[in-house]
Amino acid sequence: MKIVFVVNNKNNRLAKVLPRLRQYCEQMNLESAQFFSTARKKHAIELAKQATENGCDYLVAVGGDGTLNEVVNGLFQSNLPVNEYPAIGLLPYGSANDFARTAHISNSMEELFERIQSNTTQKIDLGKIILHQTLETRYFINIAGVGLGPEVAQNIEQSSSVLGPGFNYFKHIIKGFFGYVKKEVSCTSSSWQWEGKLLQMAVANGRYFGNAICIAPSAKLTDGQFQVAIFGNLSIWDYIKNLGNLKKGVKIDHPQ
Repeated sequence: MKIVFVVNNKNNRLAKVLPRLRQYCEQMNLESAQFFSTARKKHAIELAKQATENGCDYLVAVGGDGTLNEVVNGLFQSNLPVNEYPAIGLLPYGSANDFARTAHISNSMEELFERIQSNTTQKIDLGKIILHQTLETRYFINIAGVGLGPEVAQNIEQSSSVLGPGFNYFKHIIKGFFGYVKKEVSCTSSSWQWEGKLLQMAVANGRYFGNAICIAPSAKLTDGQFQVAIFGNLSIWDYIKNLGNLKKGVKIDHPQ
């Protein structure tokens, strides 16, 4: 059994985790386990693609939602047929770990290796995005966002906060409200259509984004469907007023 770990080297918390993980692999007699650390943005895509093409049984992302997303995309960029893909695992040590919340995955090494040894896997849904201008294809395992959300995520990636990830997310969301210009957007599916000024749209496979904001309470990873949440011409005060209910997963009925 060959296990490859793709580790987000940007995350300072992993400086202590990685030696423990190596030691645990030795204790479990998994000398064939390999560890690859990222050196730059999107490096996990390259590492996951290489590991898949070189052959492995388990491909484990060690980090957060961004690391997991890159590993998934690296898997699909490989030249192997789908039936030869390794199983993807996650050891959540990121700033938000929103996918792990939906999937009920802890950062316990013991739990991870129990699942690997018992070959406990589950097939889940995956989203596919085709960018028509460039014909580039991307995949998402948790949530695909349009509008303010991706801008906030990019700003968070370039920053840090001594007050923790929760405050950092909240700070950048509030800053985003003052700096983001809502665009006129038209959204169409087989069963509905929406158009207007858009603050944020989330196409959700998982339930959470933005550090535990339950944007899609009804979302399930295995039902073959996406939940879509649209924030139209929403004000900052409406957002703050409803933030508590968003955190609790309460569905919000609002004209925007």
